[in-house]
Parts: sequence; structure tokens; C-alpha cells
Amino acid sequence: MRRPELASLGGLVVAFIVFSSLRGDLFLSQDNGVNVASLAAQYGIVAVGVTILMIAGQFDLSVGTIVGLTGWAMYYFGNVLGLPPIVTVLFTLVFGSALGAVNGIIQVRTGLPSFIITLATSLVYRGFLTMATSGFPVVVKFPPEYAQVIAGKMLFGYRMSLLWFLVIAILATFFLLRTRMGNWAFAIGQNATAAKNLGVPVARTTVTLFALSGFTSGVAGIVVAVQYFSIDANRGVGWELIAIAMAVIGGTLLTGGYGSVLGTVLGAIMYAMVNAGLLLIGLQGYWVNIFLGVVVLVAVLINRVVINRFVMSPDRPPPEQPVLIADEKGEARP
Repeated sequence: MRRPELASLGGLVVAFIVFSSLRGDLFLSQDNGVNVASLAAQYGIVAVGVTILMIAGQFDLSVGTIVGLTGWAMYYFGNVLGLPPIVTVLFTLVFGSALGAVNGIIQVRTGLPSFIITLATSLVYRGFLTMATSGFPVVVKFPPEYAQVIAGKMLFGYRMSLLWFLVIAILATFFLLRTRMGNWAFAIGQNATAAKNLGVPVARTTVTLFALSGFTSGVAGIVVAVQYFSIDANRGVGWELIAIAMAVIGGTLLTGGYGSVLGTVLGAIMYAMVNAGLLLIGLQGYWVNIFLGVVVLVAVLINRVVINRFVMSPDRPPPEQPVLIADEKGEARP
């Protein structure tokens, strides 16, 4: 009960059983599996970066816009400036990370809630994207051999985006549980003042985590731009809310200090599975949003009960999350 992945794992199992019973002929088909994996990967890559930020007690509502803006950067660096494909990808990732870092710098300098800051920068970034594309779709031309590696099909028809999703999730898990900065993210989310008093560089860590969020959004922007060979002013609209929902379903607390990338992976798969399942049984697309809203509310309630009863209870051992210990120099270390 102390694992943050509980709610998403239970919901995933229930959703699989329900849709398998209703439309097993189509739901269990390989084509549907490919669609579910592709959708989960696209949103999930963004959700991983959002999860790390939420664990640190921050929000990033600009990730959806960064997805679109980095897709346009692929077009600009590759098709307008004519840079080599690898250089284009690297510059785009740096560009996405820089957009995220801007959010972090503003938050650290002003002390304003990240919710407000990233809402404002999202509007600014979206405005630049609309201006750059003139409101019309832009064709992104990329060499076929490189496009295959980035977003092409691999074994059994599954796309490379699934591989990148899993790689990013594994690296993010290692970052959170086996590195000093990952440990600091949990500490800042639990109590930023106490973490600072223990020697944690709160400002530097916060900016870095925002940059990581921009980086994962940049990866998603590259994938969708190459997969669909185009970018438009509405690319990424609403992705930030879906990413936060996936993190919450996966057990990450809105208050920070507790969460899991594995839970977010399960939440992404659950969202994609429900999306496909509802369409297969003949329901309109708006039912997906209704279901997602209900699931997020239930997940938050379950997380609160679990945290209060099984994690924060004085009769229970502390959660299996990294803790900070001050060494002989007064520096905080995992």
C-alpha cells in the first residue's frame, strides 16, 4: 500500500479486463496494441518530465507548447538552415531544454508559483509558434533513414517512440532513486526550506529540473514532427493536462515529495488503453475526457488515503524514498 504505483496498476488491470471482455476481438489485436503503445509513448515521454517536476513540488503548463515549438525548431534547423540531421536533433533538444530552463529561472528569481509562470510562458511560446507558422501546417522534411530511427516502425509494427519512452523512463527512474539531484528533488518537494537548510542547492536544482522537463518535451516534439512530417500552431495543445493526469494516476502527489516514474508509465498506458477501448466499443471521443477526469479525481483521493494511513502514520515505517543525511562538512547527501 506504500507504493505510489498502486492506483495506476489497479486501474490498468481493471481497464484491460473490462475492454477485453467487451471487445476482445479488436482490443487484443496487434493493431490496437500498436496504437495504444504509440499514443502512450507520445504523451508518456512528456509525462516523465512533468512527474520529476511534480515530485519537486513544481508544475509546468508549458510542456504542450514546447512540444509544438521544438517541432518547429526541427523544421527551422533542418529545412531552413540546412543543418545535418544529427546536429538538427541536438540543437532542437538544447532549444527545448532552454525553454524549460527559462521557466525555472523565472520561478527562482521571482518566487512566483510555477503554475502561474508556466501558464504565462505557455501563452508566450504558443504565440511565437503561431507567428512562426503563420497559423498553417509546415512540412518537416527529414531523411528517411534518420526518420526511421526516430519514429519509424520496429519489431511487430511498434514504433521507435515506444523504445524512446522506455529508455527515458528507465533513465528518469535511475535519476530519481540513484543520484544526488534526484534525492534533492524529493527533499525539495517535501520541504524546500528544510532542504535548503541541509545544504541542498534548491535554486540550481529547480532550474535543472525545469530544463529536464523541457528536454523530455523536446524529445516528444521531435518524435511527433518526424512521425507526421509536419508541425502546426495547435500541436501539443492540452498535452500538459494529460501529462499531469498521467502523473497523478501514477501516484505522484500534487503537493510534491512523493511519486514514481513507473507509476507514470502505467498511467500513460492506462490512458491510451482507455482511449482505444472506448472508441472500440462505439463511444464518442468526449467520453475519454469524462473518464479521465473521473479517474484523476479518484486517483487523488486514493493517494491521499494511502499517504495519510499507510505512509505518514506514526505506526508505520517511512516510505521507501531517498532521505537526506548531512555529512561531516554539513553537506546533504543521499
